[in-house]
Amino acid sequence: MRPAPSSLAGRLGWMVGGLLLALWTASAGTAAFVVVREINEVFDSILQEEAQMLLGGIISRHAERLAAPVQPPLVVSEATPHDEYTTWRLFTGDGRLVMNSHGASEASMLPPGFATIGGARVYTEATPDRRYVISVAEPAGHRGHTVLPTLVRLLGPLFGLVVLALVLIPILLRKGFAPLSKLRAEIARRGGGNLAPLALGPLPDELAAIRDVVDQLLGRVRRALEAERNFSANAAHEMRTPVAVAMAQAQLLAAQAAPGSPMQRDAAQMAAGLARLAARLEKLLQLARAESVATLRRDPVDLLVPLQLLVEEFAAQPGVGTRLHFDDGGLPDLIVAADLDAVAIALRNLIENALRHGPADGIVDISVLPDGAVRVVNGGPVTSRERLEALPARFASRPEQGSGLGLSIVRMIAEQLGGDLNLRSPADGREDGFEAILRFASGAGPRAIAGH
Repeated sequence: MRPAPSSLAGRLGWMVGGLLLALWTASAGTAAFVVVREINEVFDSILQEEAQMLLGGIISRHAERLAAPVQPPLVVSEATPHDEYTTWRLFTGDGRLVMNSHGASEASMLPPGFATIGGARVYTEATPDRRYVISVAEPAGHRGHTVLPTLVRLLGPLFGLVVLALVLIPILLRKGFAPLSKLRAEIARRGGGNLAPLALGPLPDELAAIRDVVDQLLGRVRRALEAERNFSANAAHEMRTPVAVAMAQAQLLAAQAAPGSPMQRDAAQMAAGLARLAARLEKLLQLARAESVATLRRDPVDLLVPLQLLVEEFAAQPGVGTRLHFDDGGLPDLIVAADLDAVAIALRNLIENALRHGPADGIVDISVLPDGAVRVVNGGPVTSRERLEALPARFASRPEQGSGLGLSIVRMIAEQLGGDLNLRSPADGREDGFEAILRFASGAGPRAIAGH
């Protein structure tokens, strides 16, 4: 049995087509029954009239023959032998055959009325005095040759219309469901962060109601997310100043305390904890920025410019120095379609992640490819596949190793720009290490960011 279509248009097409075929079958059966009955009634009436006319005419024309002594039956034929539509036989009241037409078969006398013998339709009529009886027979199959063409001419055009309707129904249904397909495509086209109202033209009333409800739902979700993001951003922003003041005071306290004293160690630990808190607040601000898809632009950006600036900035930090190896591939520029601030945030987090989680004196390789890919590789032990899949989640890293938001921010920015981030361990061409690849679209228009 063929499985039922999964689409609404397919199901409706099967239902309408099935109903149409069922109605045609019922109407064709009814029409055939009525036509056959009416044609049989007409032919029976003609057979009866013919018998009545033949009976009187034969008796009057062949009165002398009928009054003569008993003799063999006379075959009456005034034409060249041919196929007869009807044949007749004339009997006396005692059942003796006295006359018959050309082509009439031998048969005994039948009682008056209609009878069907061997497929042939027979009507028998007697004179009022019962002296003579005539049976007029219509050959078997004669009515079928008449009824069948009549039914074909009657039902054939209707069947053609049904077939044409079955061909047109799917076309008309697809055309009728086109607005629904547009609505579905518009919803499917949306990314996870695009909560703007559905941009569709006029729709049928039923679909317009669905669009309005979806827009209301998107609006509620958008307001809820904006409230969450605003709270995170505002909280992080408001805490920046007091954290910075507390960190400065802790650093001052550590500087004023006697070297090696418990106070100096406590103050230094406090300053380090406040520094980590400040870094985490900065990550929360970046995350709020990354989640706000409405603020991300799609402008032509030379990817080499922020990369070079970030490499120089990190190289100037204590303990980094020559750990960063940057390879621009000999490209004069690398134009991608993205948001400059968001790209800088993503690249900064990738480099920070490589420096923090790689060996203390290990090399971090940063390279670009002509198709817009940024590849960051650091050393270290191999990371399991399960760990790789969990790393882009928020707070996946251990607290002592970072905020747990860096790769989450990178992935969020990639998704908002239409792509993703892919991680690999061991790094390509190595037996250890960790590799992160971000691929931006070349040219002036936005293209998906894809990972390897």
